[in-house]
Amino acid sequence: MSTDVPEAPPESLSSPPVATAEGEGTDADFRSGFVALAGRPNAGKSTLLNHILGAHLAITSDKPQTTRNRIVGIHNLEDLQAVLIDTPGLHKARSRLNRALVDVATAALTEADVTCWVVDAVPLVRSMQKEPNRSPLTRAHTVVGGILTDNSRGPVVVALNKVDRCHRGWLLPVIGAFSQAFPDITVVPVSAKTGVGVEGLVDVWRKLLPVAPPMYPPDQWTEASERFLVAELVREQLFRLTKQEVPYATAVEVEQFEEGPRQADGSRGRVQIYCRIWVERGGQKGIVIGKGGTMLREIGQRARQNISELLDARVHLELHVSVKERWSESPHMLHELGIS
Repeated sequence: MSTDVPEAPPESLSSPPVATAEGEGTDADFRSGFVALAGRPNAGKSTLLNHILGAHLAITSDKPQTTRNRIVGIHNLEDLQAVLIDTPGLHKARSRLNRALVDVATAALTEADVTCWVVDAVPLVRSMQKEPNRSPLTRAHTVVGGILTDNSRGPVVVALNKVDRCHRGWLLPVIGAFSQAFPDITVVPVSAKTGVGVEGLVDVWRKLLPVAPPMYPPDQWTEASERFLVAELVREQLFRLTKQEVPYATAVEVEQFEEGPRQADGSRGRVQIYCRIWVERGGQKGIVIGKGGTMLREIGQRARQNISELLDARVHLELHVSVKERWSESPHMLHELGIS
């Protein structure tokens, strides 16, 4: 199915605002290092990453386990370069795909100078309101906290997220519960959606990261290739528009990425992209295509708009849906998709 974009695409997202200073990296106080964003599914790790970068790097949806890959974003400031690693949510893994996702997340902990444990504050506050004399931390918090403290190379900081949706009077008891359960962990209340507390969180990272020169040029904001980001933007719409098991049974592969000649003014030429959407069963293929192709058309239109913004170019996007039974259990397929 083919879709085109308007002649004048919106402002590019490929170069987020960067604060730099002359001589960056030469100051003895300059700090640089890796920060792993980890935690349970749907805690807001990707939203936090995107807010800090000021760009749509990691895809988001209201469904858990949207992130499948190790996604690196680079946050550049005058005295800091924080290399953020967004990871899949930690969960009880049963399938080969889910085991691979957990492996991706735990591997990131071993290379990070700081681990940022992103926690959804909303259910904790609700628990405190119902039973104020009982710790709101569940067994899942204990398990995840143990995984992070046991596997992290550096210190762990809790980003208590979604505080914009919480009664502030109950946040202190929740913070106290974390401090009691994990005495060595600093807790910072934040809202990745509104930005409340995020600057303070970055300040905490700054104090914990090593004094070191920057590892990347000051204008680089990610390690991800354009092909990877295109596939993710298509998969984002699959997660947002399909239901039940369908989004989890889909994968996206960019089969062709062709850039036309530059325009007379030097701007990027039209980009032709062909993507293959893999599903595991014939019934899922029918759902993704939709009656008369309506679902696939909607997925293509939304993804194309975001891809156009990313590439700062006119985009021709074609999506094709194919069945590959049990692709999520295939080591070769997971490797091809970069999930390993």
